[in-house]
Amino acid sequence: MMASRRRIIGTRIAIGFVLTISALFPTGARAQGFGDYPVIYRPAKGAKDLRSVLFNWTWYMGMLRGVDEHELISSLEYQGKGAIQVGGQPCTLTKYRVSTSYQTPGQRVQYTCTRPNGQTASGVEVVSGHYAWNEDIAGAEIVPGKGKATPMPGAVEERLIRLWASPQGAAKAAIAGLMPAAQLGANPGTLLKDGVDKVGETSLSWEGGKPVVTYPMPGVPGAIATATLNDKYMAERVVVKQGSKTTEFTYGDYQDWNNPLNKVDALYAGKITERHDGAVVRDLTTVQTETGSVYVVMPVPASVRAAIHVAAQQPAAPKTLEASGETPRMANGHPDLTGNWGFNAMNWRYGNRRCDPTQQEGCSRALNQTMDFEFEAPSRWGPNRPMYKPEYWDKVQELDMWTNKEDPVMTCQPLGVPREGPPRRVVESANDVIFFYGEYVDGGGGYGEYRVIPTDDRKHDEKKAIESTYMGYTVGRWEGDTLVLDSISFVDTTWLARGGFFHSDQMHVIEKLTRKGDKILYEVTVDDPESLVEPWVMTPRTLTVSTFPDAGLLRERGNCEVYETKDISSQIRH
Repeated sequence: MMASRRRIIGTRIAIGFVLTISALFPTGARAQGFGDYPVIYRPAKGAKDLRSVLFNWTWYMGMLRGVDEHELISSLEYQGKGAIQVGGQPCTLTKYRVSTSYQTPGQRVQYTCTRPNGQTASGVEVVSGHYAWNEDIAGAEIVPGKGKATPMPGAVEERLIRLWASPQGAAKAAIAGLMPAAQLGANPGTLLKDGVDKVGETSLSWEGGKPVVTYPMPGVPGAIATATLNDKYMAERVVVKQGSKTTEFTYGDYQDWNNPLNKVDALYAGKITERHDGAVVRDLTTVQTETGSVYVVMPVPASVRAAIHVAAQQPAAPKTLEASGETPRMANGHPDLTGNWGFNAMNWRYGNRRCDPTQQEGCSRALNQTMDFEFEAPSRWGPNRPMYKPEYWDKVQELDMWTNKEDPVMTCQPLGVPREGPPRRVVESANDVIFFYGEYVDGGGGYGEYRVIPTDDRKHDEKKAIESTYMGYTVGRWEGDTLVLDSISFVDTTWLARGGFFHSDQMHVIEKLTRKGDKILYEVTVDDPESLVEPWVMTPRTLTVSTFPDAGLLRERGNCEVYETKDISSQIRH
């Protein structure tokens, strides 16, 4: 069971606020037993159009999560056994691990196998976007001097086909074919109208009573996939044709292959066979998967970028503030940050989704909500993740898998900086600012912490820097209209965010707050040379002056107390 927590009345003070959920849900019919939330889409009985097929494909697979049933499978760990072709010879596997990110998109395949003559072969094959390379160790060259990465430009298309023809990747690719910029993770029922069989480059036909979906392979010019679905709307066969080449994948024995402690009803094929022009190159039996947006990254080594020419991508436009009203200022001319501030509560979609058609016996909407937290937590779902050194990749996954006992929020520790996020209330004077924080940050936690920060451009005092704290030792300075906060001396027991995102006691955090009119742009950079490859620039957030009458009221809050911690056995994580 998971660790339980309760509140007792104590002496901590926090900001009173109301956690509001933005209008994510369009008006529409409400399903009986589905709470007060609208059902965005449900296929009509017997529907056989493209909309119903794409929805059922993802629904039956357990890919739709959250009250609004977004498609939330972002990454996957897979382990299998069987045989693969290496150098044109069959090779019996002793290790086969596939780490997949559907957001990058990218995939890392690690294998060790034995040839018929008894020789051992091993390799690490990676694709990330339009780059492909082999590694002698996982994460080669990400840390200078560790490992060797060999560019493999000729393998890009083959590896992308394997990724996008996979049991879950095929459904995602079919949805992507509907339009050039389909919303990432959108409920497929929201992208189509009833009664059509072709939208964009994705089309539907029926053969022998089975739906057949045809769509282009993302990132592979000229490659067209045809997926034949079974009576449970799961791909039993995917054939990809590219010129004279034919790659065929057959799938069977769909189950939740996660370990027994984390059964979350995200299904994957238990039997996988891959053929190139009729010849079997991979024949796999699934051993175990780990779904739930686990930490998977494919950073491209500098040597690979230099060797493989890829058209330059336009950098993302810097975040700007669209504000109204004049910017209030202090007597010294600096922007006055004083006020009660509300901000977008990330992408949490609280509520209870429906049970899907393949869900385990005893399914309940309350259980679904708990399950879905591990899919839709912003830090797990979003592509902007800290880049840990390769030797820590498995540690991050392990911590996340045991969130219920390893996440410090589960043992009532303060969230700390930067996980606390921006303040709920700010009081500014000529030489300092006071930040007050609220509760329920990051989907839970936060116990009314506050910070008093000097803003007179002083430097860190070495004597004060000896003591480590949750919120860090912070000094501030003004750079034009931006308040810059520089923090060091952190305890190493907090996380950057849920998902196992730990840090060391060498963490250094820079926060920037820029006020314009009724808004503040909040930016954070985290540097941790012990655990991170590079500084992590968090996704900027916009704060807006709160108009809620009681937003700034201070009231007594309860402390957090932990109990039932001895029997934590479930990895279904918050």
